[in-house]
Amino acid sequence: SDLAGMERLILKAKSVDCWGTKAPNILVVAPPRIGDGFHDAVMGEGCVEKSKGVAEQFRIVAERQNVHFLNAADCEFNQVDFMHLTRKGHAQLADLLAKEVPTLL
Repeated sequence: SDLAGMERLILKAKSVDCWGTKAPNILVVAPPRIGDGFHDAVMGEGCVEKSKGVAEQFRIVAERQNVHFLNAADCEFNQVDFMHLTRKGHAQLADLLAKEVPTLL
């Protein structure tokens, strides 16, 4: 599941020997949900519906693991694959990160 996968990633990041004497400082960013026009045989039916709950799942696991969380829900997706950010969406995400990251340091 998305929840178990994210939890494994957080635990892996916590265990990497890069933090020195500091506690791990991790930010989980939840992507916007997949757009309604998306259809893909590889991801299967229902992926649009499933993606609607991902941000809340990530928020729960971030809280459980005591790491930071940012929801990028309002960043703009393209209308080609309905999964990747547009130029505007990347700028929106950069703005969110520019506000959030300094508060975590």
